[in-house]
Formats: sequence, C-alpha cells, structure tokens
Amino acid sequence: MINNRLEYQRMYDVERKLWWYQILHSKVLGHIRRHFKTDHSEIQILDAACGTGGLLSFLREKGYNHLTGFDYSAHAIDFSRERNLEVNFGDLKKVGEFRAGKVFDVICCNDALYFLTDEEIISALKSFKEKLNPNGILIVNIHAFEAFSGTHDLAVGSSRRFTLTDFRIYSAAADFKITYHTYWPFALSLPIFAVRQWQKFRIRNHNTDAQQPDSDVKFPGKPLNSLLLAVTKAEAALLPRAPFGSSLFMVFEKN
Repeated sequence: MINNRLEYQRMYDVERKLWWYQILHSKVLGHIRRHFKTDHSEIQILDAACGTGGLLSFLREKGYNHLTGFDYSAHAIDFSRERNLEVNFGDLKKVGEFRAGKVFDVICCNDALYFLTDEEIISALKSFKEKLNPNGILIVNIHAFEAFSGTHDLAVGSSRRFTLTDFRIYSAAADFKITYHTYWPFALSLPIFAVRQWQKFRIRNHNTDAQQPDSDVKFPGKPLNSLLLAVTKAEAALLPRAPFGSSLFMVFEKN
C-alpha cells in the first residue's frame, strides 16, 4: 500500500465518516479518557503509521492539543498535512529514531503492524515501551483471523492476520502487558465473512484481478452507514469484550 496513492485517497475521503473508522476512533478516545480519568487535553499523543491522519484530526476536535504522527508513505504524509497535522516520515522498523529521546503519554498504532515480521513486531513494541511515560498506554488495532481476509488485504499489501494469542506472545517478549482486548465487530462477523469469502471466490475464478484488487474501503451510502454505525455502537455498549471479529483492539501498559 505504501506506493498506492489511490488507496490513501480512498482512506482520506471516507476516514471521518465511514462507520468503521468512527467506531475505531471512538474506541481510542474512550480508552484515553478512561485511563487518564479526567480532562488531560495536554497529554502527548503519537500516532505511529498514522495514514491520512483521520485519528489525529478526530482527537484534535476533541480538544487534544499535543498531537504528532509519522508514516512511511509520502502519500500518507501529504494527505495528513492537508488536514494541517504535524506528521513526518517515520519507520515502524526504526521507531526509536523518530524524535529520539521524546516520550509520550499515548501511542497509537492502528492497522499497520502487519507489514512486519514477528521479530520486527516485538522490536517495535519494545521501542514503543521506551517511548512511553511510566503511566502511558499503547493502543493497537490490527486485522484478525485469516477467515476474514479479502480484497482489502491484497490492496493494502497484507499477507496475514492475527489473533490475541499472537499478541500475548509478542507482548511477553517485549515485557508489555495487555490490559484490555476485544475482537470487533462481533455482530457483523457473519456478513463480513460472507463478503470476504465471495471476494476470494471471485479471485479464484479470475473474476477479480488479484494483482490490482479493488479495496472495500468505500462509503456505503448514508442510510446503510448509519445502520452499521448504530449496530456496532450498540455492540460496544452491550459487549465490551467480544470473542470474535475481523479486527482486534488492544491496550498495552508497561509491566
């Protein structure tokens, strides 16, 4: 995806309105507020592999003033700067080199670690831990379960998906602890699974170009988007920890 400007354009166009991003961003905000208890608008927040800056712009609107991000893609940086965000080049394989010596209260890394090997993920987690203040938190979202792979995975260059067991191993190796985790969206698992299986069927039968796949990061229209948002909000309220879903959301703290 690094050089796929079209995919970043799609993300930029929908990141502030698509139900999936709205839920993810609200999860991040909720855990920041829960961890720091009261209004901590002055806390230092880093979005690692920030993409087009949707999360940072959302947090800015919620009153957080000290926000920065990095991404490996020049396209992502360009789109983030269109939002007037402080975003610069950075590499998840060399996290320690980004603003060396600087520490943060919150580090977010959403849907990016799949570019790395197991060893590189552990190394990145260790670097994140070093960049966290003693009371800081790391928030990670990653796509889960191979059953949910589809054209989006191909479009963004993802070769694998993860489970909580994987990250328990990574966190132990990095001397981190996972203080919260949930799969999501649980309520939409069956329709997402059906869509992704249909996508793979089309690829196998050469009805979809596997070399230039079309991502499913698209706005489905206001009525359907509102319905999906309402269903997923209800799930988050009624089922804080779900056992299954196409994404895995986690909060880490130092041991």
